Amino acid sequence: MQTSETVDGDGQDKKTASRPGHWFMKPASGFVSKLKELKTAFSFIRLLFSLNYTGVDVALITVGTFFAIAAGVPEPLLGIVLGQLINELNEVACSATVYDASSVRTKVLYLIYITIFNFASIYIYAACWALVSERLARRYRKAYFRSVIRQEAAFHDSLPSGQVISRLVSDIETLQSGASEKVGIYIATLSYFVTAYVVAFIKVPIIAGILIAVIPCFFAMALVGGRLASRYGTRVGKQVDLATSIASSSLSHLKIVHAFNAQKRLEDLFSSHLVQSRKDALKKAAVHATQMGTLFFIVYSSNALAYWKGAHLIADSVDGLNSGVSVGAVYTVIFILIDATFIFSQVSPYMHVFSAATSASRRLLGVIHRNSNIDGTSLTGEQSVNLGEKEIHFKDVHFTYPARAEVPVLQGLSLSIPPKQHTAFVGPSGGGKSTVVALLERFYDPSSGNIYVGEQDFQHLNVASLRSQMGFVQQESQLLDRSIVENIAYGLVGSANHEHLTEVILDMSLADLVARIQAGCSEEEALGDCDPRIVEIFEQAKLAASRANALSFIESLAFGLASPVGTSGGQLSGGQRQRIALATALVREPKLLILDEATAALDSMSEQLIQAALLTLSGTTTIVSIAHRLAAVRDADQVIVIQNGRLVESGSPQNLLESDGAYAAMINQQKLANAVDSSEDTLSEAKSSLTSDHKDSILADKEQSVYLAEEEKPAEVKAESNTTLSKKEPKPSKFLTAKICFAFIRSNILLILLGLVMSTIIGASYSSNAILFGNTVGGLSPCKGTANIRHSGNLFGLMFFVVGIVELFANIIGGCAYGWAADQTLYRIRMNSLRSLLSQTMTWHSAEGRSPGVLIAYITGDASAISGLTGTTIGLLLATAVNLFAGVIIAFIVAWKITIVLVPTIPILLVAGFMKLRVQSQFAERHKKAFSRATELTVEALGNLRFVAGFSLENQLYREFLSSIQKPYKNTTKAIAWGNFWLAWAFSVSNLISALAYWWGSKQIASGLYSQTQFFIVLPALLFSTQSCGQMLALAPDVSKAGKAASRVVDLVKTNSAEEEHSGDNYTQQMMKMEMPNTDLEANMSSDAASSENSQRAVGAKLHQVCFAYPKSSHIPVLNELSIDFKPGNFYALVGPSGSGKSTIFNMLERFYQPTSGFVTINEQNINRILSKTFRDDIALVPQENVLFEGTLAFNIGLGARPGYTATQADIEEACKQAQIHDVITSLPDGYDTFCTHDGKQFSGGQRQRLSIARALVRKPGLLLLDESTSALDGESERKIQDALSNLAGKTTIIAIAHRLKTIYRADQIFLIQDGHCVDHGTHTELVDRSEMYRESVLHQSLVT
Repeated sequence: MQTSETVDGDGQDKKTASRPGHWFMKPASGFVSKLKELKTAFSFIRLLFSLNYTGVDVALITVGTFFAIAAGVPEPLLGIVLGQLINELNEVACSATVYDASSVRTKVLYLIYITIFNFASIYIYAACWALVSERLARRYRKAYFRSVIRQEAAFHDSLPSGQVISRLVSDIETLQSGASEKVGIYIATLSYFVTAYVVAFIKVPIIAGILIAVIPCFFAMALVGGRLASRYGTRVGKQVDLATSIASSSLSHLKIVHAFNAQKRLEDLFSSHLVQSRKDALKKAAVHATQMGTLFFIVYSSNALAYWKGAHLIADSVDGLNSGVSVGAVYTVIFILIDATFIFSQVSPYMHVFSAATSASRRLLGVIHRNSNIDGTSLTGEQSVNLGEKEIHFKDVHFTYPARAEVPVLQGLSLSIPPKQHTAFVGPSGGGKSTVVALLERFYDPSSGNIYVGEQDFQHLNVASLRSQMGFVQQESQLLDRSIVENIAYGLVGSANHEHLTEVILDMSLADLVARIQAGCSEEEALGDCDPRIVEIFEQAKLAASRANALSFIESLAFGLASPVGTSGGQLSGGQRQRIALATALVREPKLLILDEATAALDSMSEQLIQAALLTLSGTTTIVSIAHRLAAVRDADQVIVIQNGRLVESGSPQNLLESDGAYAAMINQQKLANAVDSSEDTLSEAKSSLTSDHKDSILADKEQSVYLAEEEKPAEVKAESNTTLSKKEPKPSKFLTAKICFAFIRSNILLILLGLVMSTIIGASYSSNAILFGNTVGGLSPCKGTANIRHSGNLFGLMFFVVGIVELFANIIGGCAYGWAADQTLYRIRMNSLRSLLSQTMTWHSAEGRSPGVLIAYITGDASAISGLTGTTIGLLLATAVNLFAGVIIAFIVAWKITIVLVPTIPILLVAGFMKLRVQSQFAERHKKAFSRATELTVEALGNLRFVAGFSLENQLYREFLSSIQKPYKNTTKAIAWGNFWLAWAFSVSNLISALAYWWGSKQIASGLYSQTQFFIVLPALLFSTQSCGQMLALAPDVSKAGKAASRVVDLVKTNSAEEEHSGDNYTQQMMKMEMPNTDLEANMSSDAASSENSQRAVGAKLHQVCFAYPKSSHIPVLNELSIDFKPGNFYALVGPSGSGKSTIFNMLERFYQPTSGFVTINEQNINRILSKTFRDDIALVPQENVLFEGTLAFNIGLGARPGYTATQADIEEACKQAQIHDVITSLPDGYDTFCTHDGKQFSGGQRQRLSIARALVRKPGLLLLDESTSALDGESERKIQDALSNLAGKTTIIAIAHRLKTIYRADQIFLIQDGHCVDHGTHTELVDRSEMYRESVLHQSLVT
């Protein structure tokens, strides 16, 4: 018994079972791809024996191939036995020959023996090839991951977004699919095909010669149809991928979407891509329909020709004109040839699968065999270098990033970094400072020029040895998804001073200990009975955390050092992440410590704590730091100013100040002491009177408040549900689901009805074939006479041809109708899903694990699953249902005594098919989940490549990767043994039932109760129509998936989280207690209509006794009865410790969340009492994390324009000039048409900030919210932007959050926020006079010496 899996134009497998004797009943999927050249076979063989194969692999391939060939032999033997049975029945019917029960019984036993052999062959070859594919995929996974994580940064920069994950997931799945049991199926089918033609030419060579013509017809159809389907499918896929990318970007950056009310613009862009794919989608549906119709036409036409010619040969044999041609022989030849050719055409797309696997292998091997130019795992290179004793020299270094080869970064840079001193790099953003750090860490090598350590060239040194002496804190500190102690302990890996601890970290012992602590065991108890090296690691981690001023907040966490940090450290605030990252660097006891904006996310006082820790390293460690906040580098031994990739000046801070050059100018720009003349004396006096003890007390109190406040951010990230939505929503009723789904298809109902009519015709034609088949076999009986035989051949041959024509047009018309309806339905579901997703509140999106990756499934998987029910799925379901019921009815009418014995076998066939599908489905689901951890590790490694490389974690992650795939591999081998049993049983059980049918049927014919004609009507009508229900079972998972998808989509579409939160009982009761001063209730009912005006007027805002806690941590208040009044047209600033509630105030003003109590007004309108979002039309936000959408720069900036107004090119350029980014854009090859990828990461942090400011300014807002909008900018760029913002005075209300006080010292009012309270407010001068905390921050940043 053979199995076939056709591959449709979307690359999805459609499983079908090809059965002997019912080739005329096979619904078929589309065929794809052309036949490959002979070299494909040789390339595929090389694939099977690639990457360190073993004797086990050779044995599995040999055994699998042998039994696959053997599995192709039983089918022709079955045909011979069935032909002999037909001849014996004819002899009984046409003469006085006594029915020989023993002869029939013998042939039935032959059927059973052949079936057993068939079962064993299928089981063995399927299991062997499944194991081959698993072992091959495992080898490729290991080799690819190991190669990827050791490649240099330049290699990764050159890759498109997501390519590595695509290779590891998609390409390895493609490779595994191509080397799986499909290979055995193809070999078995080829064996069947060759054996069938050998038998056919022996039996009836004339008919065999005629049916050879069927072969080119099948393959011509596959070739032409496959090529067209692939062409149109590729075009559709490209547009859908672009649309999906837009949706993914929108969901990933939802705050920006909401802040700018940009839903409509993004929906239009999403729609435009889908609309562009519609014409090709319709063509693709037509191609599939034509392929299916042509397939059936070829099959039925072949039947007609073969039976017509067979009838004349039988008649000639009866007349004595030839010998050896009998009804059984004709039946055998037609049965095995058409079935073999049909099956072979169905598996012909496997050549595409094998070719795709070979191509995937080449792509993977291209990386696997690639030698990294900077390999951190290599043992080559000089290892005797000592960074702590020798000076580092840059000599005429030039560098350009490979991804932007046309933009020079360093241009002849020459400088020296003395040992055991602090060297600070300062200068404009984009000047090349971070590039210097990247070259020091050997993430890149210079394009030209040299870097030396003493007299040794950097490129001649061993990379691992070099990095083992370095500690590195990145600009954007991200942690691995482990515990705090594991992240800090990673700093010990590769460290020359801690080699004895490396193995304990690598063997996962530390992870086991963390798991025990998280399970409830105390730290002391857990450490009491473990390896002393683990205890030492804990002690080292505590000491490093203490030196990084992180121990206080760590110890207050539930599991202390064993507390998890979440994905990318998302459960910690930015300041906490930076301190953990610093601890990771310090625990290494590095000889060279590199700090790239390591305190950018910290307020002044927290930064001072870090600097105090760094001072302890003075004279023992070489420190290289980068900072835009110059107060952070005033204690440096050497300051190097870099601009446009060149050294401008260098020297001690004091010497540079005295030389009055670039550094002095930058100092003057940031010298807060000179900003307000009246505060100078106060500052000087404060500085002299502040004793060391008093200062330490302030810092200690400050650290405690920082930690408490920093709970804000992780709470926000992990928020699950608003208090008004705490109860889980019930699933929509089936009636509501059906009602809304019907609304999606209502406009296409006529197309669907037309398709259903065609499916009914197709299903009925299957049953009509049973009648034609029975009458044909009966009509060819020798006892009917030669005239009747020839007449029957002519008549029923013509009838088969007519049915073929009916099938041709029914499939084409029905397929086109379904395809066109499905495409339009898919469009509507995708659009409504995206619209609903973008309209939901931030609270809804942060609840129940609704990550962008999960939500995008509504638009991709769920939409496609539902649309499939309006496509070929519903057509096949109806056709098979009609076929089954009509077949059972016909069988009972024609021969009920035969039927009543065979009907009980129907459940056996259905259960066999069901179990096969169920086991396969469960295996696929488990397989996908099992390797998800390996995928997560890869994603994590790619997202933290500099951290992994900088701390030499390649081997550590490789071990974790091996561990993650070991258990799934063992489970897979067990599943293969069980799953292939049902596979072989499903493909063999019908032969046993056929044996029963022939035995019982022959007895009834011999007894004279029924004729051959009746028997051969009942057999296909009942048995083969039941087998065709395997199609229905194959579609059961699709139907189930579609049902669940429909329920999810309906639940999404009917969800209105804004209304639900607005009407929440808790909030409503709180509001009823509040008075509404100066509130126009009529205005509160304003609609959401977008304003097309782009006028600018200042907007006022007010928080009135606002209390708020993020839903996940509702017991931790973030805002406590906070009241602040922002008058129109003024400049306001919010300052305070990291995480004290400043960004939450912006969340309240934008109504991203509803306050627990109190309310917010915008222009005297209570925004918490209305559903309208039009108040945001006057607000523009520059977020702390600046990201760009997939699209051009012009599109990204224009996205900020008010709803209903399209920004002109002049508007965009004006905003960019104000944001000091216009010159950068025009210097790019594509200018404003430059396409943004990777969230705009091809631009520097400062450039992204300026682009975000331009996006906000193009809106001409009445209220401008700036959240650390200039933290990554140099002083000059910041000054120019401040000048541009000053031009908005009176026309725009500006509220800025900043840790860099130079940004906001000129504010009309500065609000000092601490622990969710406004503890003080006033001008800069007033706060310096009366606020000790504010004065401390000013002292730290004023650069007063």
